[in-house]
Amino acid sequence: MKKYLAICLIGLLYGAMGCQSKPSASTESKSATAPAEEHKEAPTDLVELSTDQIKIGNVETGLIENRNLGQVLQVNGRLAVPAQSQLNVTALLGGFVRSIPLLVGQPVRKGQLLARLENPDLVQLQQDYAETSSRLAYLELELARQQELSRENVSALKVLQQTSADLKATRARVTGLAHRIQLVGLSPEAALKGQFSSTYVLTASVNGVVTDVLVSAGGYVQPTDVIARITSNQGLYAELTVFEKDLPQLRTGQRVSIRLNNEPERERSGRITYINQAIDTDRSVRVVARLDQSDARLTPNTFIKASLDLGQSRVTALPEEAIVSAEGKDYIFVITDEKMPEEHEHEAGEKEHSTKEEHDHQAGETEQHGTTFRRIPVRRGVTEGGYSQVILPSTLNIGKTQVVKKGAFAILSQLQAASGEEEGHAH
Repeated sequence: MKKYLAICLIGLLYGAMGCQSKPSASTESKSATAPAEEHKEAPTDLVELSTDQIKIGNVETGLIENRNLGQVLQVNGRLAVPAQSQLNVTALLGGFVRSIPLLVGQPVRKGQLLARLENPDLVQLQQDYAETSSRLAYLELELARQQELSRENVSALKVLQQTSADLKATRARVTGLAHRIQLVGLSPEAALKGQFSSTYVLTASVNGVVTDVLVSAGGYVQPTDVIARITSNQGLYAELTVFEKDLPQLRTGQRVSIRLNNEPERERSGRITYINQAIDTDRSVRVVARLDQSDARLTPNTFIKASLDLGQSRVTALPEEAIVSAEGKDYIFVITDEKMPEEHEHEAGEKEHSTKEEHDHQAGETEQHGTTFRRIPVRRGVTEGGYSQVILPSTLNIGKTQVVKKGAFAILSQLQAASGEEEGHAH
């Protein structure tokens, strides 16, 4: 009986010990669902390269230089023509349009027929000219007769003076009528022979292209009505739009490089001839630049991009290979004392290493560290001779900061690769 009680006590003791050492279900659940320790995110503009990586990427560093580079101002504009090269075709005496052989886009030559018009009043105009010319001939003979009579004291002086005045008035009227007939392209000599015409023609006064036809055959036009429009490219020039803040940098005679939007691969040259003194509502000024070589194929109102040569000035510059582009922005890399954050991720149940375990090294062992580079956004300016102007942040110490001058693309690739790994890492 005692032996039996002893065995039961031992069993109870072991059971109590087992219950005490075994974790509860709630404890296990809590341990299993506890998230792993979150690691610290690495900055997206920092990247660390080892010595071997720097050698492989041919990375070279140095200070930012000040160089004399040609300054260029980029502006937009259009090709334009003087007002005298834009012709509005009108009917001087009005009339009915009998024919108008014009099409939009049709080239015309100076003197070419544009339209034929009919005006019955032309007959009366030519008749008046013929009649007045006959009276002029009579008055000339009458004046000679009155002069002769006046010398012989046969006729009164008053009659001579009246005849002289009538002659002058008639001569003026004949001259005016003849000029009106000539304006519509008719011949005053034909009118004197009785060859009257009720039609006249309109001809082109310049070489150009028909840009608009506003009437049709059979319609009646007044002298102020526009029948058609012709545009010539004679005197073609570049009209540039320059903002008010850039005006102090402009001067007449300044060189201009021009590229047409429809011919971006071809560059034309010119010089500034006039700078308008009136500022538009958008605070811009129109600047006229004449092309060095005219081209009959150029079309007015074509949009252009122009580069104005502002001369050389001393600016902060770096080699072109020191500047890299990403996501539509320009960057450079500088050496920084900042360190990349340590990244540790501990799974559930994993014991953290002690500080001593993390940093103890064997005797004579040296801890290896790479070089950390920071990506800095910049704005690129003029490029000349393999160097580009860079507009840097005001916080950058130009005299002391070491900048990557060669191999910037290799560093960018490493940064992008590291960013891709971070993006794909599970947290």
